[in-house]
Amino acid sequence: MGSYSKASVASAKTAIFRIAAFFSLLVAVWVFIQSGIPFALALDMKIERAIWIQTFSGWFFVMASGWLLYLLVHRTLTAISSAEEDLKLRDRAIESSVSAICITDNLAPDNPIVYVNPAFARITGYSSQEVLGRNPRLLHGADLAQPELITVRAALHDQRPCHVVLRNYRKDGSMYWNELNISPVRNDAGVVTHYIGVHSDITAAKTHQDELARQANHDSLTGLPNRNLLRDRIDHACARTRRYGDFAAVAFLDLDNFKVVNDSLGHSLGDHLLRAVAARLESSLRAMDTVARMGGDEFVLVLSDQKSEQSVSGELQRIVELFSQPFAVDGRDVFITASVGVALYPQDARDPESLMKSAELAMYRAKESGRNAYQLYTVEMQTRVTERLALESRLRRALERGEFSLHYQPQVDLRSKRIFGCEALMRWKQADLGTVSPAKFIPLAEETGLIVPIGEWVLRTACRQCKFWQDAGLPAVTVAVNISARQFREKNFLQLVAAILAETGLAPRRLELEVTESVTMHDAQNMIADLQAFRDMGVSLSVDDFGTGYSSLSYLKRFPVDRLKIDQSFVRDLSTDADDAAIAQAIITLGHSMNLRVIAEGVETPEQLAFLRRNQCDEMQGYLLGKPMPADEFGKLLESGRTLAP
Repeated sequence: MGSYSKASVASAKTAIFRIAAFFSLLVAVWVFIQSGIPFALALDMKIERAIWIQTFSGWFFVMASGWLLYLLVHRTLTAISSAEEDLKLRDRAIESSVSAICITDNLAPDNPIVYVNPAFARITGYSSQEVLGRNPRLLHGADLAQPELITVRAALHDQRPCHVVLRNYRKDGSMYWNELNISPVRNDAGVVTHYIGVHSDITAAKTHQDELARQANHDSLTGLPNRNLLRDRIDHACARTRRYGDFAAVAFLDLDNFKVVNDSLGHSLGDHLLRAVAARLESSLRAMDTVARMGGDEFVLVLSDQKSEQSVSGELQRIVELFSQPFAVDGRDVFITASVGVALYPQDARDPESLMKSAELAMYRAKESGRNAYQLYTVEMQTRVTERLALESRLRRALERGEFSLHYQPQVDLRSKRIFGCEALMRWKQADLGTVSPAKFIPLAEETGLIVPIGEWVLRTACRQCKFWQDAGLPAVTVAVNISARQFREKNFLQLVAAILAETGLAPRRLELEVTESVTMHDAQNMIADLQAFRDMGVSLSVDDFGTGYSSLSYLKRFPVDRLKIDQSFVRDLSTDADDAAIAQAIITLGHSMNLRVIAEGVETPEQLAFLRRNQCDEMQGYLLGKPMPADEFGKLLESGRTLAP
């Protein structure tokens, strides 16, 4: 950029004024003469003074005596000075820009750098002296395979602007992300003479963006892919299968009894265990495979390029065996197993959601089969689920439609041979399905929570019926009602039982609550207090299916129960299986030693009855005396006074 001194400007003006003064005046006068406008002159002959011409309409300023050319010169010098100021302002803006600016000469060989601003040195570490005359490609280092560089080359070839994000490298070799805008500069003839590149270091923003993307696609606890990324991985595995014709497998893995481990160790150590499981699974897979965490203790594995179902089975068996070794958690060894369900693409399902759903169904089947195993998906599993959903829908409407009924099975005292009570058993007759087995709908009611309202109906109906028999003058009996674990855990269950007894008018001693052995051992310490509250109310208590669970005798002796019930699985083969006979005999002896009455269920033959009598069992129920029967039939049985045959 040039500059002009005040002395040179003054000298130029003076010379020009003196040469042009006379001609300027003549031109001005001639113009007015030709226009025919009357005028008068007010002349000042001094250089740089104005000449005024008076017309009929007023005074007009006329550039004469050199003023015409003076104006031109003055404007030129002013424009030059203004341009100089504008350029200085632009220089200051470029110099202070936070973005690096690089100008290259397109007319010189290899498009060398001819200018960089201070920000360029701050971002790249290169001074202007180190880069002037060199091509900007020096910033790419050895990373020349970036697809974005092809975009840059194409834009330079076509002499058009472009915008890309590149990996660039500083003088010290460190990488940074560069948002680059390139613009061509053309001269008056339209020729591109230079390129201006604006470089912005967006490393921090890119890192933040990548972290947000990572958080959106990865599990925060284990660092594994989450559900969002999992779908993409399954899509990719399916695409490879379509291309190469192999198998892809999706495996749904759920830890067995993780809640027990989590509750006993604490949630913090439970999280450590999940991380340890994730690390072991991830290290056992190939780079092309994926392990993702769905949440909780659920993981999904995506296995690509499997050659056959046999190879999938072998891989899953290896996965299950990974859990044979303990996991080191906070200085202790923790053993845990896993149940795995597997669905194959394309035969089992053709989209990610269906594959995961099928694999999950197979996983539940593996749990039902004993856990610590894997199960391949079959069409029958889906059929079972469909049937289960249909059954659940009907079950939800059964109560309001009055489809449930109670049958009562007599219970007999083996010494007096008389009926002392009965067990209330549910029956469901559905319009479309007919009679539905309790073994089929009771577990479903437990799973869905419907057992709570259904159980309340059973309790109220049984108490009302027992009171009806009593009011009818029939022999007094006790009615036994099975109580599920879900019911027993309800906070207001004690109040509910009290309210139903008050509502029906049944004496508490005429109600017996049957709880399974596993229910009594769940949170045994608190269970003792709950059972004692029922005992204080006057309600009898019995332990159902005794011998099939995992009772602790140290707790059992403290339970305020009245009766032990020998499970029918031990009674069935009393006369032919010595082990069953020994177990039944041991339960009778144990019960008597703890001052409890013992009742055997499922008694069907005289031989079974004879064994129970020989071993001094107190009570029995079963088909030998009577099947579960409707309330009116049981009332007739009571009215008949029938006793057990000798």
